Amino acid sequence: MKTTLELPDDPMRRIKLRAVHRNRRLKDEITQLLEAGLASAPAPAAPRKAPRPVRLRGRRPLTLRDIESAIASGRE
Repeated sequence: MKTTLELPDDPMRRIKLRAVHRNRRLKDEITQLLEAGLASAPAPAAPRKAPRPVRLRGRRPLTLRDIESAIASGRE
């Protein structure tokens, strides 16, 4: 797949030199570095479930408007 990236000059220079010293193509060196970085990255956290609506005894569920109103009244 073709893509275009804008990289800072210093890291790009270092990657180019690394590729030359290893007698590799630039795209192969960048691929190897990306693969190594992805392999060492921590696993993404499991998505959290949305909290259940809060119900007051015998009342309707709280709405966003109710919450915003309660917050606003606390600031007065």
